[in-house]
Amino acid sequence: MSNVPMTLPELAISIQARPFGHNSSFVDLEDGRIIHCAQHVREWSDDGGLTWSHTWHEDEWMVDTNGDAVGNSETSLVKLSGRSEIGLAARCPDEPSDTEYAVPAQGHHFKFWRSTDGGETWQPPTRMSPPGLPTAGLQDTLLRTSSGRIVLPVFMSIGQGSGPDDKTEPMSGKLVHNQFVGTAGHFFDPHYSCNYALYSDDEGRSWQMNKDGAIMILLDWNAVFSYANEASVTEVKPGRLLMMMRNPLGRLFQAWSNDNGETWTRPQPTLLASSTCPPQIRTLPNGHLLCVWNQESEQEIRSGFNRTRISTAISRDGGRVWEFFQNVQSIH
Repeated sequence: MSNVPMTLPELAISIQARPFGHNSSFVDLEDGRIIHCAQHVREWSDDGGLTWSHTWHEDEWMVDTNGDAVGNSETSLVKLSGRSEIGLAARCPDEPSDTEYAVPAQGHHFKFWRSTDGGETWQPPTRMSPPGLPTAGLQDTLLRTSSGRIVLPVFMSIGQGSGPDDKTEPMSGKLVHNQFVGTAGHFFDPHYSCNYALYSDDEGRSWQMNKDGAIMILLDWNAVFSYANEASVTEVKPGRLLMMMRNPLGRLFQAWSNDNGETWTRPQPTLLASSTCPPQIRTLPNGHLLCVWNQESEQEIRSGFNRTRISTAISRDGGRVWEFFQNVQSIH
């Protein structure tokens, strides 16, 4: 574990800052462009991401053919089978009609929009997650597998929104020198959460949940469950998927599917040290896996540090062993 701001800064070709944070997603188009969508806006790059168009004004928000806004938070893009066809998933707030009971204060669901012209125009959305199940996710996690199935890892969240002693502030923070102090980020959750997978075999026109129920951490039959959320998924080989997830136990956890996302193993700990932060995982063209996450040691976590380093690691054996650790950025 290295404490330099960037391990190999001389290899950075371009650094692009975007004001969207927890909402950005990217996908390659057949004409060589890259499209970037976040919240309700989009932009394109013609030079591999070195420079970008800017369409962030409210008058240029994405709308569907009904004139309704396209996208929202936790955006994910995916390339569909047809030329210039792409899909976009986003989390949207529930409406009172979404459930026969009172809508939870933070009730949300996912919708999916389709475009046949590379994001220029959009069709009206299809609902992805079922009514009455408050659902959230992590941005840029839609996966199209080698079979053509589209998979999106999401999580459900339940429970009271107040913190210890029924306090509402600070909603997120760390225990530093035996004092709970607030921070500006999303580091702890008062709710219980667990992951599940949504998948579609018809280009996003209809969606199903994984068949074996919610994916939650249970390491011992006599132990309590631990929450898990904000997962990312990749295809290790045809039909075999790997999901990595955020949790509060000091390491990233992972689960496997051997049937293209329909059922999953119980999550198990990896050797990747982390505070309560999400990972992003990808399969590279050579078959190796790339994981990007906030790496933090036990001592750093005990000292009150949160998300102070963005690190990467490579697995050459499908997620069993991780090596080639690098820092993308560090404040240490």
